Amino acid sequence: MKTLLRTFISALALFGIVSAQGFYTMGTGGVTGVYYPVGGATAKIINDADVGLRVTVESTGGSVFNVKAIQADQLDMALAQSDVVFQAYNGEGEFDGAAYTDLRTIMGLHAEPMHLVCNADAGVSQFSDIAGKRVNLGNAGSGILNTVQQMLEVKGMSESDLQAEYLKAAEAPDFLRDGRLDCFFYTVGIGAAAVRDIAATSDVTIVPLDDPEFGQLIEQFPYYAFATAPAGTYGGQDEDVTLFGVKALYVTSSAMTDDEVYTIVTAILDNLDAFRAIHPALADLTTEDFLSGLGAPLHPGAERAYQEAGLL
Repeated sequence: MKTLLRTFISALALFGIVSAQGFYTMGTGGVTGVYYPVGGATAKIINDADVGLRVTVESTGGSVFNVKAIQADQLDMALAQSDVVFQAYNGEGEFDGAAYTDLRTIMGLHAEPMHLVCNADAGVSQFSDIAGKRVNLGNAGSGILNTVQQMLEVKGMSESDLQAEYLKAAEAPDFLRDGRLDCFFYTVGIGAAAVRDIAATSDVTIVPLDDPEFGQLIEQFPYYAFATAPAGTYGGQDEDVTLFGVKALYVTSSAMTDDEVYTIVTAILDNLDAFRAIHPALADLTTEDFLSGLGAPLHPGAERAYQEAGLL
């Protein structure tokens, strides 16, 4: 579909019906999520920069769909979780036995870290304190459960050390509010409404996840990274809290030329203040975030842009 569209546009350009600039499609996520508005605002920055590229945005099913659509030549670029990108590049998880080695990272974006939210009366101030507590680990097959299992393993713990529950993430806040849980894990962007709501209506603790063992996971799996929830992000949170988990990435394929990707990254770097202002998830984004927690190699065009900006 994408190839046919480009051929059609190129034909029109020959007759002067449209400009000869490149047209590109970016996959995002659901319209109520974070990916869609971030993608749309990014496309506006690129388009307004008048650098010879025109980017349109599509609402999609999310990370796995986006990566598979790039592979199928149905999208030019997309947002995706770093763990999904890593698994696709290495042929794991949803991509078991079908590694997509042409996948490339354009830019690291906002954190989508693990939140450990506990009733303040549960007495949990660090990860290991969840032993013996009623804790929701996420539903079977979820990314939340997969990450929690790795966190437990590196801490020398297991699910049998807890009174483990396996609810869907959206159900957990109500169970905590009703006293049916002591804690729940939730992989979600910093400042997410689900965590803000429970923090505003119940006395909860956002538990720090800065354990040295989690640093070992970051060294072992490049799609993980630490992130900071600034003081005041959630009700009752008076200090910065370090969290741990995945992050969002802009990705494409090696089929996209170095010049195309270089132009996109440069347009964003040249408008960095506007980029940070497009969505609260990007408000505290640093230039170091562009290059951390990546799940696939940098595209050479992006690498050139970061080198020229003094970031590499």
